[in-house]
Amino acid sequence: MKIFKVIFKISLIILCYTIFLPTTLVSANQDIEKVLDSYIESYLEEYKVPGASIAIIQNNEVFYTKSWGITGESEEQVTTETPFTIGSISKSLTGLAIMKLIDENMMELDDPVQKHIPWFELEDKQEVAQITIKHLLTQSSGFSTYTGLSISDKESLDFDSIKKSVESLSNVNLTALPGEKYQYSNANFLILGALIEEVTNQTYAEYMEQNVFKPLGMNRAAADYETAYEKGYLSGYQSWFGLPLKSSVTYDNGGAPYGYITASVEDLVQYIKFLSGKDFNDFLSDHIMNQYLTPHIQTGENRYYGLGIRISNPDSQDKMIWHSGSTPDSHAEMFYIPSTDWGGVILTNKNNQLEEEGLYYLKTGIINILNGEQPVDIPKNTPTIQFASLGFICMLFVLFIYLLLKLKSKKIRKNGLWAILGFFCLILSAILVPVLLKFVGSPWHAIEMFSPDLAFLTIITVTLLAFNGLLAIRVSFKKLKDSF
Repeated sequence: MKIFKVIFKISLIILCYTIFLPTTLVSANQDIEKVLDSYIESYLEEYKVPGASIAIIQNNEVFYTKSWGITGESEEQVTTETPFTIGSISKSLTGLAIMKLIDENMMELDDPVQKHIPWFELEDKQEVAQITIKHLLTQSSGFSTYTGLSISDKESLDFDSIKKSVESLSNVNLTALPGEKYQYSNANFLILGALIEEVTNQTYAEYMEQNVFKPLGMNRAAADYETAYEKGYLSGYQSWFGLPLKSSVTYDNGGAPYGYITASVEDLVQYIKFLSGKDFNDFLSDHIMNQYLTPHIQTGENRYYGLGIRISNPDSQDKMIWHSGSTPDSHAEMFYIPSTDWGGVILTNKNNQLEEEGLYYLKTGIINILNGEQPVDIPKNTPTIQFASLGFICMLFVLFIYLLLKLKSKKIRKNGLWAILGFFCLILSAILVPVLLKFVGSPWHAIEMFSPDLAFLTIITVTLLAFNGLLAIRVSFKKLKDSF
């Protein structure tokens, strides 16, 4: 009888477990989804993002997916099939394409670039001969961030624009020896794009479509203007003082290898499935796959760069494979955490370089929620720098009016301070832009693209400084004349 009672109790426990556990899991999942909804929407509201699409997967199954808002000139509703420009996440896909070619024995990781692109030249003939494919993939070729930005975002729709951009590097000097140190540069992946074209005798876009996007089931992905728009891509929004304005920037065919691939969240879910190693196992051999996801060069504390992909905390439970990306009118984040099998992608269609930190916090907060932890607070999107610049401009404008009135006034007291102020304003107007470029490490073109409001305010500031300088000197000379 005791045996039967034990069997009965065990059966009852199993029955209860079977009946109530799925309900509990569903309830728990619904709670997480509500928290995610609230958290994400608070970010979208704070940063005034017109359109976004997010997907989260676990065990190769979609756990959460949702889209918000509108995009493009026609203000179409965003869906999970809407393509966005994915910024530098494009680099990881270019890196994947290179590894595919290596797997097919069309090149070697340590091959000199000139072996496959004999026309590739730099100012220093000896240094250029030392640059290998691995140097490009690991961002250690010697090209600076500034050099990469100077040849980026050209808005070219020509199909030979990748090659033209690489050819424009012929008078460039490296800022470090190949392999010496990590320097994140778009130039590296432009050259890799040209390498793909040279080796395959196809355009970069054609190769990516046939050999990366289609095999991985990335059906909405594209790497050129025509195909991107055919598949539903529409331009996003640039941020002015935190507010979205329809983008004045067009697609750049030459930028596809480093930042202008377009893809939907559904496409990037497919890519994350590949990164998890649970699907598309025949795409790369195990050896090449391991090379692709191996940390190769340290970029910060517990942060590394692989062969086009970022890896954080590689030797711990917190290991994360990821990449972020931005263009002038979009910002994206993608991640995969092997220990918990969580993966996710966040696509948004508004950007300003001064706001990019917010999406990083959103990604971190989402991961915390998935791990049952408290999400981080989203930073306030207050355009402090822009408002401070605007305040300075108002002061300069008041000074401008005052100097005009002084110039027309007949009662002027002799004061050499006006000459000093005038020369100070002229000097400041001459050095302001060079100092700004030096401080941010970017060419003016990049500031115009990624912080158009700050660029506009800088131009007004320089103009007013110059006018005030000339007026102050004119006032000083008038006083001098009147004193005789």
